[in-house]
Amino acid sequence: MKGLTSKILIALGIVLILGAILWWAIAVNALVKLPDDIDSESAYDGEITYYLDPGTQEPLPAGEEITMPMKVDRTVKSLKDEYDSSRAVIEEKVVVEVAGMQNPPGGTTSVYVLDRKSSENVDDDRAFDFEEGNKVNRQGSYYPLFPFDTSSDDTYPVWKPEIIEAKDAEFVEEKELEGITVYNFSGGGTIDERKAVSPAYVKMLGVPEEVSFDQLKPQLAAMGVDADALIATASQVIGARSPEDLQALNAALQKSIPVKYYWAAELEVSVEPKTGSPVNSYKDVEALYMELDTSGLLEVFTILSKYSDVLGPELTQLAGLQDQMGEMEPTKVFEYSIVQTEDSVKAAVEEAKDGAGRINLVKVYIPWALLIVGALILIIGLLAGGGQAPVQLEE
Repeated sequence: MKGLTSKILIALGIVLILGAILWWAIAVNALVKLPDDIDSESAYDGEITYYLDPGTQEPLPAGEEITMPMKVDRTVKSLKDEYDSSRAVIEEKVVVEVAGMQNPPGGTTSVYVLDRKSSENVDDDRAFDFEEGNKVNRQGSYYPLFPFDTSSDDTYPVWKPEIIEAKDAEFVEEKELEGITVYNFSGGGTIDERKAVSPAYVKMLGVPEEVSFDQLKPQLAAMGVDADALIATASQVIGARSPEDLQALNAALQKSIPVKYYWAAELEVSVEPKTGSPVNSYKDVEALYMELDTSGLLEVFTILSKYSDVLGPELTQLAGLQDQMGEMEPTKVFEYSIVQTEDSVKAAVEEAKDGAGRINLVKVYIPWALLIVGALILIIGLLAGGGQAPVQLEE
């Protein structure tokens, strides 16, 4: 009977140890992936400063910029019905309030399709920024999550929808936040990089995509050019010599001048490394810049240059203007600075703790429990089957 018990214990111990090994090899890989019940909310407070009049888009004098309070509410949740075994589909809704008014009304919606094991974005027709139909390819970038087991040694490309590309997030430091260890990452980009803004985002903001020559006159005046007087003199001279050139000049002046927009940002975020969950956006300073594409005005200069014998002074003025336009830096439209609210950070930390707990259960507690219990049972079985060999009696 003693031998049978020993064999059973030994067999059971071996089974549990093998179970631990198989759990590490198979179950961990199958179970540690993005869940289909993500549902988190975060809030941000700060302010926005306008450098152009929001109504007229005219530059505001230095010291007369308009600053208003700004709030952002962000919701990230799983679209469970869109999930499959390898891909997670996550919806992000963002509502921005400036001085109590939503801009744009109702906010924006984006959809992200991620690899469930790596949290990396994949190319998928369901992925879009700001509004359905604005499909984007975020392949290889991260957002709204960093990967599981985020490393302090790696740099991660994080998707920035305003510029339709990813920007590198680099490790800054390890810190304690609300009782957990977090990694702080920094990223963004400067205006010197001239990162063009997404057409969909420009449309959403409602800023002008082109301006007329008449709308350019105030800026010309600031450069010392009386555009009305100049065009009147030129029209009189050209009209007397070549009606065709006058017609071409008027047509050139009627053409719209495209507006280019650029984005700059300074971003710093705290990430819970085991889950890859961002838990605190403690610095978010972003700005929109505009630049007039005045290349179309070269046609105006070409026509006027034919009449240099009469328009000498005016052409000299225009040549100087052309040089000034070529050297002009983009004009700041607005800049905002927001940080995540304290209550929102605490809620995000609690969610990250829960996620880390589930991962630890699968990766650590269950397999180690199987291994330790199996080893103990195996040892007991081996000890139970031992003992002193029986003595042989001589006849």
